[in-house]
Amino acid sequence: MEFIKLAFHNLLRHKLRSMLTLVGIAAAVTALFSIISFNRGFERGLAEEIEKTGLHFMVVPAGCPHEVASLVLHGAVTPKYIQAGVMEEMQGIAGLELISPMLITQLPNPARDRLDMVYGLEMAHITAIKTTWTINGAVPAGSDGILLGAEVAAHDNLNPGDQIRYGDRLFTVTGIIRKTGSQDDAFVYMPIQALQEILSEPGRLTAVGVKVAQPEQLEEITADLTGRVPGIQIVTMNDVLRSLGTLANSAKVLSLSIAAIAMLIGAVGVMNSILMAIFERTQEIGMMRAIGANRQDIFRIIIKETVILTVAGGMTGILFSLIGAGAIEGFVRGIMPYVPSGRLIRFEPWLAASCILFSVILGMAAGVYPSYKASKINPIEAIRG
Repeated sequence: MEFIKLAFHNLLRHKLRSMLTLVGIAAAVTALFSIISFNRGFERGLAEEIEKTGLHFMVVPAGCPHEVASLVLHGAVTPKYIQAGVMEEMQGIAGLELISPMLITQLPNPARDRLDMVYGLEMAHITAIKTTWTINGAVPAGSDGILLGAEVAAHDNLNPGDQIRYGDRLFTVTGIIRKTGSQDDAFVYMPIQALQEILSEPGRLTAVGVKVAQPEQLEEITADLTGRVPGIQIVTMNDVLRSLGTLANSAKVLSLSIAAIAMLIGAVGVMNSILMAIFERTQEIGMMRAIGANRQDIFRIIIKETVILTVAGGMTGILFSLIGAGAIEGFVRGIMPYVPSGRLIRFEPWLAASCILFSVILGMAAGVYPSYKASKINPIEAIRG
């Protein structure tokens, strides 16, 4: 205990230097914890979003796999459309339990002076393809009813029974979707036939969602469909997982490399700080040796200074990471083509403890040489100066 008190005292003698060293360690741990937590959250969020689709595969226009993944999971607007006749071709394939056409576009909203994101669906299929939705109100039963995402309804202060005009048609809000925490909250949902009529494009489709009766026949069914209909891309949920997993792994390697560099810089900072303290306290250490402190005692004092610095820096780094989680996620969402919705950086006790332990081990490794150097100081020469 006395050694710990002495180590604290020594660190507080040079508050600025100790603080700068602590900040360097904290920055490194912030990077390490944020990157690992984000990667875990990415994988967790991706799995959850795929599970929420309620579909086995989607038929989409051929394109970039990452764009296709965004279309499948988040309903991204795309300038590409499926060729007419695809639905008819699919009707003749055995084993398809659900074939749900989708049309995603933007429509002018003159009353609000903006473009609304509109998702055309077969309303009878809502419960099958949006399994996690809770609707305040009812699913539209006719062609002039619409559903609103939570953000749209809150922003425009709309409730079931209110009306919205698109083109020359007046729609009645029949239900509000409770907040999902995803891009679903920002869409207006209307019957697909009504949306096609507004666009004067009766056969236009962005995608077709498919659920099969027997999942074990999925490969056979998709091969049959690919052979029958040219110019389409069939994307299974596993394909989406692999595509986005590849993207995430590439980013993970780069980000972990940055974290490793940050940790190395932090370790060098610890070594530099402890060495400077030893040089300044050479006579003091010599005096301690002269009055009975052995080399192991000196070594233990210096190592404890290192441990105190790294533990305090590690805990501060975890705190910084949690405080800045929103900003970090916002930055990543701005540069990556797809990021799952919801909070990705979360506090996990075992992960926080692992990052702090890693910083302590690295700091102790950096402190071994300074501790050894301090323990080798000759007391007579040190006292003479």
